[in-house]
Amino acid sequence: MIEEIAQMGRIVMDEDNILSNIIKQVESEKKGRKQHILKFNFDLSANKLFIDTNEEIDEKSSEKYLFIGSADGPNSPQWYVTSSSVLYHLSETINRLYDVNLSEEVNKLLLQILNNFYIMVDEKLDKKYRYILDIYKAGFSEKTIEQIYNDIKKDDNQKNKGKALLNSVSKEFESGLNKMYGVSYKDISLYTILINGKPISDLKEYREAVILSKKPKTMSIKGKRHGSISEELVCSICLSKENVSSDTSKLKIKYYTTNQVIFANQVDKNNYYKNMLLCENCVKAIQAGENFISNKLDTQIAKFSVYIIPNFIYNGVLTRDDLQRITRKITDSFNTVNNLKAIQELRYDIINTLDEKSLSFDDEESYFVLNFVFYRSSQAATKILRLIKDVSPSIFDRILQSSCKVIDIATDVIGEGYTKYPTLETVYYMTPIRLDSGNPTEYRNVLDIYDALLTGRRLSRRAIIKNIKNIIKIVHLGKSGYNISNVKKENLVFVILDAIFYVKFLEYMGCLNGGDNMDIGPLNLREDIKDYVYKMGYNQQQTAMFLLGYLIGEIGNSQYKRSTDGQKPILNKINFNGIDKSKLVRLTRDVFAKLKQEKILVYNEAIFQEFKRLLDSNLDSWQLDKDENLFYILSGYAYSTTRPIYKGVSEE
Repeated sequence: MIEEIAQMGRIVMDEDNILSNIIKQVESEKKGRKQHILKFNFDLSANKLFIDTNEEIDEKSSEKYLFIGSADGPNSPQWYVTSSSVLYHLSETINRLYDVNLSEEVNKLLLQILNNFYIMVDEKLDKKYRYILDIYKAGFSEKTIEQIYNDIKKDDNQKNKGKALLNSVSKEFESGLNKMYGVSYKDISLYTILINGKPISDLKEYREAVILSKKPKTMSIKGKRHGSISEELVCSICLSKENVSSDTSKLKIKYYTTNQVIFANQVDKNNYYKNMLLCENCVKAIQAGENFISNKLDTQIAKFSVYIIPNFIYNGVLTRDDLQRITRKITDSFNTVNNLKAIQELRYDIINTLDEKSLSFDDEESYFVLNFVFYRSSQAATKILRLIKDVSPSIFDRILQSSCKVIDIATDVIGEGYTKYPTLETVYYMTPIRLDSGNPTEYRNVLDIYDALLTGRRLSRRAIIKNIKNIIKIVHLGKSGYNISNVKKENLVFVILDAIFYVKFLEYMGCLNGGDNMDIGPLNLREDIKDYVYKMGYNQQQTAMFLLGYLIGEIGNSQYKRSTDGQKPILNKINFNGIDKSKLVRLTRDVFAKLKQEKILVYNEAIFQEFKRLLDSNLDSWQLDKDENLFYILSGYAYSTTRPIYKGVSEE
C-alpha cells in the first residue's frame, strides 16, 4: 500500500512549492452550517486579545493560513499556528512555538504574549497544560483560571488535572464566544493566531520551520557492521542510498508496528530499523500522497472511516489531471452505492446498460485496482484496522446491480411500499457491534464481511444468520451499547424484513450460495406465498419454517386487533436464542392450539397442513441449526405482518 501512496504522491507533488503538498483541505460547510475561521489576534500595542470569527471557510482558506493538521506522532509538541482544535491555542501553541526558536525577533513577541495573555498555572503540570490562555482577562469567562483549577484540584477522582483544566477552560471559552459573537465550536473549522493583525503563518521563518519539521531524521549507520555483515542502507521503495532513514514518525499513517519486538530481523530490536527504510524523496512523495488521499479519497461506511486508494498497474504516464478525474469517479461511484437515495435516483438509468452517468469505468478498469483501507484516527496517528487489496472498480457496478435486483424482488413479493435498497451500510447494521463512545470496538467480524463483499469471497450462511439472530435479539431485548440499540422494539419486524433482503443481497453479490429451489407446483398454498418461496429460493426445510412463521404472524395479527395495548402474546412462544428440533415440535403444538383459540384455523388450515407435511417428511434428516430455524420462522412472521402494509391487502 505504501508504494501506491508514494506513486500518487509523485503524480500530484509540486516540487516548487513543498508546502502545497501537505496542506489539508477543510469543508466549507458541515451539517448545513457554514464554517468560519476563528482568529486569535494578540495586539501587543493595545495589550488586548481580539477575536475575529467573520471570515468564512472557502477552498483557499487552508492554503492561505497554512493548515497542515497537527504535529506528527502522538504526544508531539503542538506548535502549528493553524489548527482544527481550539485546545492547542488555549494552552500550548505559543509556549511550544517559542521553543522552536524561529528567530530572536519572533521569540520576543511570543514571550510578550506568554507573559501578558497566558497564566503559568502549575510547574508540576505537563508542559502541554502549564500555560493557559487567561480567558477571564480577555472577557470570555466570569471565572478566573485559578478558580477553575482550584475546583479541579478538589476532585480526587480527576487523575489528569491538566487535561481536566484545559477542557473546563475550553467550555468556558465557548460559552463566552456564544454570548459575545453568537457562535459555537460547531461553526468553526480552523483556529489561527495573529500578532498585531498579521498571521504568524505568513512568516518566512515559520514556513521554513514547518518544512523542516516534515523531514525525517537521517541515519548515519552506513557501513556499520551488524554481526558479520557489513550493511549499506537502501530505500525500501526506490532503492536509493541517498539520505535514507528509518524514521516514519513524519508519516500520518501507521504502516507497520514499531513498538513491539515481533518475528522481524531475528527478533533483534536493534535491527528493527531495517523493516522500513525510506529516502528523503520517497518520504516527500508519501507525505504528498497521504495528503491527497486525506483530501480526496477519504470517505465513510457507517461508523468506519475508509480510504479508497487506486493502484495503477501499468507503466503509462499519468498526469495530475488524470488522477483527479479518476479520483472523482471513484468517490462519486462509491458515494452512489453507499447511499440509499442515490441508488433510488440512479436505478432507472441502468435498465440494460450503464451510461456515463452511472458507474462503469470502461477501459480504465484494465489499468488500476482499488485498495480499501479501514482506519481509525488516534491523536496524531492513523491506525489501519483492515486493508482490503486489489478490488476491481467493477465492484461498484456489481453492488448497484445487486441492490436493484433485491429491491425488484422485494417490491414484487412484499409490495411497492418497501424501497429500502441494501447498501454497504446495511452490512454494518446487520452485524452486532459493541460501541464505546459511539465508535465500534468489536469490528473484526463486520470487516471480514466487507472484505468478502468487495473481493467476491464466500461467506458462511450460518455465520451471517447467527449475526442476524443476535441483531434481532438485541432489538427484542432492548440491549444497550450496540450499533443497533437505537431501534425500538416495536420496529423489530422491519429489522427482520431488512435482514431477509440483506441475505438475498449477499447471494447476488456471490458471497452466499443461492437457495436450492424446491418444486412449488405440488404446494397447496396461495399463489403469493408460492411466489415468495420460489423467488427467495427456499428448500423444503426453509419453506416449512417460513410457513410456521407465517402462521405465527397470523396469530399475532389476530391478537393485535383485539388487544388494547397492541401486544402479541404469541411472540412469547419464540425463543430468540434459537429454536432446536425439540423446541420446534413443541412450538408446532402451541401454534396449532393458538390457531384454534383465535378461531382462524379455518382460514389457515391448508397452510398448516403443508407446513406439517414438510416438517414430518424432513424431521429425521433436519439440516437447519437453531439459528436458521429462528431466522426462517421470523421471515414468515415478517411476511405475514408487513405484506398487508406494503401491498394494501384488505382484511377480507
